[in-house]
Amino acid sequence: MRSSYLHSHWLILALVGCSQEPGSTDTETGSATSDSGDATGSAMTPTTSGGVDGTDTDPGTDSEAGTATDSGNPPASSCKRGIAYGYHSEADLTALAPAVSWWYNWTVPPDEGVRDSYQEIGVEFVPMLWGAASLEQEPEIPAGARYLLAFNEPNFGSQANLTPQEAAALWPQVEAIADAHGLEIVSPALNYCGGSCNKTNPFEWFDEFFAACQGCRVDHLAVHWYACHRDALSGYIEQMKQYERPIWLTEFSCLDAMDVSVPVQLAYMAEALDYLENEPAVFRYSWFAGRFDPQPAIDLLGASGELTELGQAYVSAPANCP
Repeated sequence: MRSSYLHSHWLILALVGCSQEPGSTDTETGSATSDSGDATGSAMTPTTSGGVDGTDTDPGTDSEAGTATDSGNPPASSCKRGIAYGYHSEADLTALAPAVSWWYNWTVPPDEGVRDSYQEIGVEFVPMLWGAASLEQEPEIPAGARYLLAFNEPNFGSQANLTPQEAAALWPQVEAIADAHGLEIVSPALNYCGGSCNKTNPFEWFDEFFAACQGCRVDHLAVHWYACHRDALSGYIEQMKQYERPIWLTEFSCLDAMDVSVPVQLAYMAEALDYLENEPAVFRYSWFAGRFDPQPAIDLLGASGELTELGQAYVSAPANCP
């Protein structure tokens, strides 16, 4: 379930992070809550405080991941648009492929339903080290991966749950994996947190992390956002520019409002995509989610391979792809 979290300032409207391992029965808190997806296509639940709510656990690694090579991935794309989702069928990914150039699923291996076909479909997969447990064994990075996402909402007790200092202490292991496979590293993904948090404010977490990890390689910055207005989104991104790294908005949709109906999603998506496509500081972004049972108004996918009205808007929206 999505947990409510009241904010006194528009910046704190951030909330609803997500995700845990696809297929788990836990809830996801990213400021909305509950990664309770299953193999049939339901997604995790974001929490209005930024991470996964409930019994969320670190997905770790998966021995079925592809081999670690630098070949076999779809051609590199300069397009920004992606999706945060972990239960794609081949038909789903094919329906999204005309406009979605990449996706991630909070784990190291691609979704089981497209593990053998995503390269042919032409959508890039980005692996993620979800939390500390993802480092307990050598992850099998999929063939052709170019980026490595690290630590999902570590300021959330129900997500990766790492203090800035703990994350910094683990960072040499993240760098070693990235170096071994020629990957660029994307920072831990932060959001405002309500409830069980080691830091409520993502800027405080980042400040302490970079202070504790001086000299660390962090090539990109990842953030989450679930407020429902362009001005709030642009203000949040504007503040994130202080870290002087290309920004990945790896989870966003409209969940932090009284009305989150499809018409509201459509209106917000149109203004958000216009901003994100034209903001040079934003390197990539991914809508949450493909299917999300607790709030289907944000779904991009209906039945297998079918786009919802929102999905059609996402795929048909103008894109700037240099």
